[in-house]
Amino acid sequence: MGVIRENVKRNIGYYLSLKGMSQKDLAERLRVSQSAVTNWVKGKNAPDIEMVAQICDALGITVLELFGTDGSDQYTEHERRMIVQYRNKVDMQKAVNILLDNDQ
Repeated sequence: MGVIRENVKRNIGYYLSLKGMSQKDLAERLRVSQSAVTNWVKGKNAPDIEMVAQICDALGITVLELFGTDGSDQYTEHERRMIVQYRNKVDMQKAVNILLDNDQ
């Protein structure tokens, strides 16, 4: 199995877990079969290029996060969880903007 496919396999599973989403939830959001998502998570195949942006959008991640390493060299587990929470909660975004003195 190639490095990219292995990363996609690991990262889809990781971000599903982090967001509390099931494979079925992701499949419904993407309008694909649950078996397609299962195959990605098991590394049997990889999503096609048109699906990559949709997966990233559904999981609230970047293409680099989907294709890249597990990010352990860039962020700690705690930091990664904070980023996901930030992306998912408007109130947290407002609090961070206050802390950073942003007017957004």
